[in-house]
Amino acid sequence: MKNELILLPSVTYAMKAKSILDQYNIRSYIQRTPKNTGIKSCGYCLFVPSKTDEAEQLLRSKGVRILGRAERDDI
Repeated sequence: MKNELILLPSVTYAMKAKSILDQYNIRSYIQRTPKNTGIKSCGYCLFVPSKTDEAEQLLRSKGVRILGRAERDDI
């Protein structure tokens, strides 16, 4: 899967975004942002295992500031 992480500017945005996605039955998980993204943020992002494009569009339409997307390195 590609670009399943949605990078956010703060942990507050991550919590708000997760809450919005929960309302639309889109699974998401708050996690630490990988260091290899090259984007400065508070260190948190959302892992969205499916419907990532739909999730990003929804969050943008709700006024959530998104810094970008990245791929998740599976552990």
